Amino acid sequence: MKQERTMGPWVLGTVLGLISLFGLFMASHATDDIFYGTGLFFTGVGVVLIFYLIHRHTSGGDHG
Repeated sequence: MKQERTMGPWVLGTVLGLISLFGLFMASHATDDIFYGTGLFFTGVGVVLIFYLIHRHTSGGDHG
């Protein structure tokens, strides 16, 4: 059974990209270490999840 492609992964990827950019903006304008670390955390999580999303949809497995 062929799976129908939807807009969901595109929307999720866009949101994750925006979260990553927000994290970079937050880290670059940080006034203390907490904001800097939080910004880097948002960026790191966003990038890792984007790569996971790419892997999930290009691996050729049953789920994408």
